[in-house]
Amino acid sequence: MKNSEASSLGTYYADHRAPAILSQNKDREIGRVFAEYKDKLIIVDGEVKKEHVYLIPKNKVDLYGDKKIYLNVSESSLKQFEFGI
Repeated sequence: MKNSEASSLGTYYADHRAPAILSQNKDREIGRVFAEYKDKLIIVDGEVKKEHVYLIPKNKVDLYGDKKIYLNVSESSLKQFEFGI
């Protein structure tokens, strides 16, 4: 992924509140892309009652397309990206 692609990636998917899915478990949606901040995507689980907020580096994006983002993050390492609210 080129820098220009990464830059537009966050904006496009945030505008569409794209689902963020773990690549290892394609049934596991961790939230929706809410915004981008520098080199990270802000992913929110629960738009009304925010249960989890994650700051995921863009280099952890495995695949994207069809208005979905697949992350190369394991379920067990997800906690390290959690942002306290």
